[in-house]
Amino acid sequence: MSAQTPSVTTAPARPEFGPEATSNTLEILDSTIHWVEHGEGSPIVFLHGNPTSSFLWRGVFSGLRGRGRLLAPDLIGFGDSGKPDIAYDLDDHQRYLNAWFDALDLRDVTLVVQDYGAAFGITWARNNPDRVSGLVIAEPVLRPIDSAALPAEFVALRGEVLKDGIGEQIVLEENRFITGLLPSAVLDGLPDEVQAVYAAPFPTPESRRPILVFPRSLPVDAKPQSTVDFLAANEQWLATSPIPKALFTFEPGFLLTPEIVEWAKSNIAELEVTAVGRGSHYVQEDSPAEIAAAVGAFLDVHRDATA
Repeated sequence: MSAQTPSVTTAPARPEFGPEATSNTLEILDSTIHWVEHGEGSPIVFLHGNPTSSFLWRGVFSGLRGRGRLLAPDLIGFGDSGKPDIAYDLDDHQRYLNAWFDALDLRDVTLVVQDYGAAFGITWARNNPDRVSGLVIAEPVLRPIDSAALPAEFVALRGEVLKDGIGEQIVLEENRFITGLLPSAVLDGLPDEVQAVYAAPFPTPESRRPILVFPRSLPVDAKPQSTVDFLAANEQWLATSPIPKALFTFEPGFLLTPEIVEWAKSNIAELEVTAVGRGSHYVQEDSPAEIAAAVGAFLDVHRDATA
C-alpha cells in the first residue's frame, strides 16, 4: 500500500488471505471503502458482485501472492465497506469504486472481475484505459441475458424479487439471497463457517437493501433498460479496445451462457477464452487454485508482474 495514501486504517487481514495481508479502510466520498491488500508492484484488483465481498477472492488472492500488488475491495454496502443512505443503483456503485481507484492512484492495473464486479470494472477500464494493462472476466454481468438460458429456479426467484413487497420479503426479511441463493450457486455448497462470513455484513433487514437492488437490475430479456444502457457503452468499448482480455469459462457455469461466450468471441477485441474448470456462479469458491493459475498464465503472457 502506498505510504502517501492518506487516512488509511490498517489491520491484519483474515488469515485465509495469507500472512502479511492487510485489511484497510479509507474514507471515500461520504462513507468508507474496505479492501484487502498484499504485496508490491503493479496492481491486480479483484472485484466481486452480489451478495458477496472481497472474502470471495481469498483463495485466488492467496494463490497469486508474489505476482504484484493484490487488492480486493468491498463494494459500497457490502463486506466491511460503509453503508451510506443511497439508492445502491449501478451509478452509485460506480461512483464509489471510481473514487477508490482515484484515492489510491492505481495505474498499470490488471482487473480480475466477476458478477457485477465485471460491469463496474469494465466501466472503469473504459473510462481509464491508460491505467489498465489487462482484463480478466469470469461469470460476469456483461450484456443482456436470455431468460431461457438461465436455470429455471433462478428465473422464478428473480420474478418474485421483482414484485414490490414480495422482493422485500424474500431478500430483506427472509435473507434468502445469503442463506439460499449463494450456497446453491456453489457446486459443493458452503461450510457453515464460510456462510457465516458472508452473512455477517447483513444482520438486519435494512442492512440487506443493497442486495435487493442487484437482482432487480439484472439485464434479463433486455430489461431493465437502465442496465442495458449502462452496459451498452462497455460493449462498444470492448469491441475495439487493444487491452489484453481473457474470458474464463466454467462447467457448468451460470450467467456466462454459451450464447454469451460465442458473442464474446466475435465481439470482444484481443480476447482469449480459457476453460478453467468446475464452477457454477461463485467460481472463486469452486475452483480458486485453478483461477489463480489461469490468472498467473495471463500475467506471464501479457505483463511483467513483480513482487
